[in-house]
Amino acid sequence: MFFMGILFRHDRIRPSQLELMEDIYDAVSNGRNFMAQAPTGSGKTDAALSAAITAAVENNLNVFFLTPKISQHKIAMDVVNGIAEKHNVSVRAVDLVGRSHCCIDSRLQKLDHDSFQTACSAKIKNRQCTYYINAKGHNRLQEAKASLWFEEMLKTYGNGQFHHNLIETARKKSCCPYEWLIRLGEMSNVIIGDYYHLLNPHVREIFLMKVKKRIEDSIIIVDEAHNLANRIRSSLSRSVNNFTFMRMAKEMQMVGLDAGPVQEEFEKWAEEILGDRKEATIAAFEFDFFIQKFGLTMEDAIERLVDSGIQYVEKTNRKSACLKLAKFMEEWKNSQYQCVRILKKKNDGYFLSKRLLDPSPATRILNQCRSSILMSGTLVPLEMHLNILGLDPERTEMKSYPSPFDSGNVVNIITENHTTKYSKRNPESFLSMASSIDKIIEKTPGGVAVFFPSYGVMESVIKNMKSERLHVQSSGMKPSEIRDMLFRFGEGGVLCGVQGGSLSEGVDYPKGEIKTAVIVGVALEEMDVETRALIDYYDEKFGRGWDYGYIYPGTIKALQAAGRGRRKENDRVALVYMDERFKWNKYNWILNRDEEIIVTDKPEDEVERFWNVIHAKIHSQET
Repeated sequence: MFFMGILFRHDRIRPSQLELMEDIYDAVSNGRNFMAQAPTGSGKTDAALSAAITAAVENNLNVFFLTPKISQHKIAMDVVNGIAEKHNVSVRAVDLVGRSHCCIDSRLQKLDHDSFQTACSAKIKNRQCTYYINAKGHNRLQEAKASLWFEEMLKTYGNGQFHHNLIETARKKSCCPYEWLIRLGEMSNVIIGDYYHLLNPHVREIFLMKVKKRIEDSIIIVDEAHNLANRIRSSLSRSVNNFTFMRMAKEMQMVGLDAGPVQEEFEKWAEEILGDRKEATIAAFEFDFFIQKFGLTMEDAIERLVDSGIQYVEKTNRKSACLKLAKFMEEWKNSQYQCVRILKKKNDGYFLSKRLLDPSPATRILNQCRSSILMSGTLVPLEMHLNILGLDPERTEMKSYPSPFDSGNVVNIITENHTTKYSKRNPESFLSMASSIDKIIEKTPGGVAVFFPSYGVMESVIKNMKSERLHVQSSGMKPSEIRDMLFRFGEGGVLCGVQGGSLSEGVDYPKGEIKTAVIVGVALEEMDVETRALIDYYDEKFGRGWDYGYIYPGTIKALQAAGRGRRKENDRVALVYMDERFKWNKYNWILNRDEEIIVTDKPEDEVERFWNVIHAKIHSQET
C-alpha cells in the first residue's frame, strides 16, 4: 500500500504512524536529521524503514538500521522483506553481526572479544581457517570455489534473511558466515546492524571499506536512541584489576616467560596511591610510571603482551589476560576523547579504569550522513540527547508524538510509604516492599513484572517475598536463558528484573503477559567518582550536570520499564511506581498527565479497583 507515495508493507496504518512516517520522509528527502520521541505502539520501525527505503530507492542511497537489540534485527528484516514483496522494489538487506557472534569454529567460540579477534586474525593470516578458505579463499582457485558456494547460497537468499538462518546455511557448507555477511553487505542497500558498526571509531572506517559504502550516501536509523550515549561510552571504556595481572603472569609463565611479581607490585602501587580512600581519579602518567618500574615503556609492554597473548591463545584456545591488558594499555595512552581515569578498591581487589565521559566525538558522524533518524519511546528530553550526541542543531528537527493508547486503559499508582534512597535502605524497608509487592500480585488477574533499581535491591526484596513462581533475572544471563525465562513467564508467574536491563528495555511482550508492572525505586547511579566526573563535565559543558549526568538517565530507566506493559493499542496495564520520590517534579515528569495518576499508601487496593473497572467495561461491551 502506498501512503503519500511512501512504500508500506501493511494495508492499514495507524494515524500516529502515518504522521511519523511522513515527518521522517520529509526530513530524509531534505537531507536533515530527525529525532522522534514516539511512545511504544507508534509503529516506529515500520515508519522509519518505509520512509527511508522509499527515499533510498528514489535517490540511490543506502540505509543503515542500527539497534542494540538482536530481537529488533528480525523485526527490521521482516519490514524490508514485506516492502520488497508487496511493492516488487529492488531492495536487498543483510543482517550483520560481529565476526565473533557468528563464528562456527568451536575452538574459538569460547574466547572473549580481544582473544577472539587476535586468534581469528592469526588463523586467517596463517591460512589455517577452513571456513575462511571456503568463504573467501587465499588464491585464485580457492576464491573461485568460494564464489561458487556464495552464488549457490544467493539463489535461496531472497531479499534478506535473519542472520541465524544464514549462519545455519554457512555451517552446512563449512563457510565463514561473517565473510558471507560482508559480501552480502557490498550488494545490499539496507544494512541492519549494531551501533558499533558505524558509531565506534575503531570499527567504522574498516567496516565501511569492507562493505564499500560511504557515509555521505547513507541514511542512518538509530533505534532505541536513548541508549546510544551510554552504549558508546561503555564501548570506548576499559578496565583491568589485580586479577588481570595475576592471570597475565601465569600466561607468560606458560609460554616460557617471567613477568616477575607484577600482581604484587600493582597492588602495592594501588595501595600507596589510595591510602585510606576507596577510589580516586589519577593522571595518565601515574600508570606509565608503574609500567616503567619494570624497565619498559608503555609501547614495549604492549608489544610483549601481544606476543605472549598470541602464543597463549594458539596453545590453549582460551581467552587471554595478556591481550586484554595490552588493549587496555593502548586505550590508556589515547587522549583523543574526554575521559576520567579511576583507581578503585572493591572488596579484596584493585580496579583501574578509563571511562569515557563525552560520546559526541564518535556520534557526531551522524551529521555527515545524508540523513540520520534517531527514535525511541523514551528519547526525552530531546534537547538533552541532541546536546550529548553532538548533533547539529541547525540541521536537526525534533518532535514528540502523543501516545496512541486509550488513556482509560492504564493507571499510574505512586506509593507514599516506600523508597529505595540509599539512606533509607534497611531490612525493614525491604520487608515492607516485599509484603506490598505480594499484595499487588494477589490482586492482579494475570502476570506481574517487577523491575528493581539494581540486582542488590532485587535480591534483598525477593528473599522476603512469599509469592510463588518467581522468574528472576540474574547478571550476565545469556540470550537463550532470557528467552527460556520469558517463555516460562508467558505460562504464568512473576517476572523479576532490573531497570535498564534486557527484560525492561527492547523486549516485547506481545500477548499482553504483563497486567501489572511494578517499578521499584529510581535507578540512579551510585554517587561514585565516575558519576561525579560526569556531572561536573556536563555542568561545565551545558550547565545541566545533575540533570544530564544523574537525574534524567535514572528516571528514563523507569519510563522504559513501565512501557513493557503497553505494546499494543488494546493492552491494559496497572503501573505501580514504588517510591515516594515519584511524587516530586524532578521525577514525575515521565508520567502522562492525560492518564489517571493516584498517590496512595495501599497500591494493592488501587490495582484491584482498576482491574474491576476494566473487567466491568469488557463485560458491558460483550453484552
